[in-house]
Amino acid sequence: MGGETADYIIGHPETETEPLSVLSHAFHPFTLEVLREAGLQKGVRVLEIGSGGGDLALLTAEYVGPSGSVVGIETSPEAVSYGMSRAKASGLDNVSFVQAPIDQDLPFEPEFDALVGRIVLMFMPSPAALLRRLARHVRPGGLVIFQETDLLTGKTVPAAPVIDEVRDWMLDAFARAGIEMEMGHKLYQTFTAAGLPAPDMEIDGFIGGVEDVSPSLFVNVIRMLIPQLEALGVASPDQVQIDTLEERMRADLAKTGGVMSTPLLIGAWTRLQG
Repeated sequence: MGGETADYIIGHPETETEPLSVLSHAFHPFTLEVLREAGLQKGVRVLEIGSGGGDLALLTAEYVGPSGSVVGIETSPEAVSYGMSRAKASGLDNVSFVQAPIDQDLPFEPEFDALVGRIVLMFMPSPAALLRRLARHVRPGGLVIFQETDLLTGKTVPAAPVIDEVRDWMLDAFARAGIEMEMGHKLYQTFTAAGLPAPDMEIDGFIGGVEDVSPSLFVNVIRMLIPQLEALGVASPDQVQIDTLEERMRADLAKTGGVMSTPLLIGAWTRLQG
């Protein structure tokens, strides 16, 4: 599948800023840990791919500090404008955004110290070929760092009817879009197929009972998906009842005394040969 299908499923950040921010900000601690484990240093130049609303680019810009810099690549001009406005509002002058198709050659020399991306390869038809092309913009000895989800992981124990139905809606919508639902676990083979050194990897996710953040994260994803769920015939707004969905999910957990876990967020990183 291509970027058009991904946009159709998840929308653009300029129209879904609040739901995307909730989900993205929940991932930030996991991303910071992966950046640290990978050895990303202050003062380096970073190329960030698939910026969306700019969450990862802004987080990375804060991480590398004012002596470093981040260039975010995004296909949507509206998203680029939104990212720039967020950077200005945050007082970050070490981050910029460029509108360009990420599945084509970018107008950069191999001058970056690191390449980063989060939840972007799963939307690409040929992630290994894309990664091989993108890695050309990283200097010898530089880092390649990606985080992707595995949508087939995560469960509720014991079973909870409302939560299980929500999970089915999500999986059905993503499957119909042709998204690679196991991209997180496939990062290792994607890196090696791209000709990169075998990566180190890390698994993160949320799990907990009625008070956990997981129901809120699921509801924010479903909120973004409602038009597509209806268009695909997966679920109607009347079935979803978004305004009470989180309450009903938490009631499910309270009734069973069980736990739910989210799909895993899997990080992979490698250092290019010098």
